[in-house]
This record gives sequence, C-alpha cells and structure tokens, in this order.
Amino acid sequence: MAVRSAHAAETVIAVPTFRRPEHLRRLLEAVRGLDGLERAALLVAENDPQQRQGAAIACALAPTLPIPVDIVLVPRPGLCSVRNAIVAHALRYPAMQRLAMIDDDEWPEPGWLAELIAVQQRTGAAVVGGPVEPVFADGEPRWWRETLVFRPEERPEGLVEMLYASNNLLVMRAALERVGEPWFDPAFNRSGGEDLDFLTRLRAQGFGFAWAPRAAVREWVGPERARRGWVLRRMWRIGITDTMVARKKRPGALGRATLAARSLALLGFRTASLPALAWKRERRLDIAGQWVKALARLYALAGGSDALYAAPAPVSSARPGSS
Repeated sequence: MAVRSAHAAETVIAVPTFRRPEHLRRLLEAVRGLDGLERAALLVAENDPQQRQGAAIACALAPTLPIPVDIVLVPRPGLCSVRNAIVAHALRYPAMQRLAMIDDDEWPEPGWLAELIAVQQRTGAAVVGGPVEPVFADGEPRWWRETLVFRPEERPEGLVEMLYASNNLLVMRAALERVGEPWFDPAFNRSGGEDLDFLTRLRAQGFGFAWAPRAAVREWVGPERARRGWVLRRMWRIGITDTMVARKKRPGALGRATLAARSLALLGFRTASLPALAWKRERRLDIAGQWVKALARLYALAGGSDALYAAPAPVSSARPGSS
C-alpha cells in the first residue's frame, strides 16, 4: 500500500521490519536528517502481517518525512522472503537506479546515503558497502572489540574484492536485474547467510564492489546479544552458512571433498592456536570464535543445519570473521 507515490524515485531506501517498532521509529526519524535525499523514496517491508507494528509506525511518521514512503506487507515469513519482496517491489519503480539497504535495528549517520552514492559514482562499482558501528544498550562491554562480530570493518575508500552483508549496502539496478529472481536464495531463509550468498553470486557475474568508510550506520545491541555466549553462537552460525555458500559454488563429490579437506586443515590450524588463549587476553574471544567457526564448517559438511531464525525476523547476517 502506497502512502505517497514513490514511482519517480531514483534511490530507494529499503527497510525490512519485524516487531521492532521503536527501533524502526528511531531509523525513520533519522531519515529526516539525511543528506542526498533528492529523488529518493523510503520502502518499508512489514514481515508481520498480523500485528503490523512496523507498518503502523511508518504510516504515522510518513507525513513528517521529507521523501515519499511506500509500505509493503510480506506475509511469507523469513529472511529471504522479506528481502526478495523488497527487491521485487523496488524494481517496479520505473526510475529506480539504486537500492540502499539498512536493517530496522539500525539508524544512519546524516551523510550515510550521500556517501554511498558518491563512492558509487566515483568508482563505478555496482555494489557499495559501509561500516556498521554497534551501540550497546547497557554500555560497552570491556571485551567487545575482541570479536569481529561487533568490531566495525575498517577499509580505505575505493574498490574492494568482496563485501559480506546487506545491512549497509547500496546495489545498482543493473546488478539486481542481471542476478535475477530469487535474489536471496530461500535455502537461507531461516539460517541467515542469504546476503553473503547474494553477494557471492554478484561477484561471480563480474560486478565490482566498493567500500565507503564514511557511510556509517549504527546498530542497536541489546543485552541479550552483548554476551560472549551469543558471540560464539553467532560464529557457529557463520561457519555453517559460509559452508552452505561454498557448497553452492563447488557442487558434487569433488567439491565436497575439497571443502572437507580445507575445513579439516583449518580446524587443525585453529586448534593449534588455542594455547594462545592463555596469554593473548585481548584476543581470547576471537581465537575461541574462530575455532567454533571452523568446527561448524565440518558440522555443515556432515549435513548439519542451523535454523536459528524460527520467527520471520529479518535479522541480517553478522559480518564474518576472517578465515
């Protein structure tokens, strides 16, 4: 349902949402202060057709925002369902040239959108990413910089080999049209990793990626996530979803054997690094997390899965740690 017409928009800011109305409110209020809103529109995808809390917030705030707002209801649950609905809806806007993705538990810095667009224009890349900076509900835990799960990526501006997540991402229309439907593979609907798979397929088709270090968004981290146990659980999931993506790239018995050999070697390397837990206090969580991630790779190759998102919450994948 359209609150105001967005069909003339060249840039579409897309937000998937599920039962986080106050977080979404903060994001929408931050849109008021954005630079680069010329010929832009906002698309909110509500993945809870029963309560529709996000849709209600978007409808209430739409008249106060400087750009048109469009709301789409996505009754089918899951990460990929809501992201695919966003892309399909945005491609119906005849003037749309670029899709800027941000999650409903985040909010952008004023220069976010303008920086994404500027870096895209300077580099010619089809996909541009930016950093995600955590904001902890109960104050920063002492250990949070010990893990790549929370630590923002630090890269110079310009072309990069790979991007990993869709929670701060600009994608050009040409890339969306060529990769084709489904843009986000439903096999990842409940596990996460759908954005890594999407970006991996874009890269395989020859599209260029770039990094915009000043296109920052902030991400709310509640107390349930600001725990070491949650970090290790996230690393376990990343190991599984990374392996799911890798198996798509290397199908068949030979590909499986190759991945198994690499995963065994990686687990051996990570196991050999475990004694460093005794003296590298500032890296303990990363060391443990990388070991858990390596073990999860073998679990996935053995047929294990990880349906972490039993509810249809469009939670983006964490930025993966180095392997």
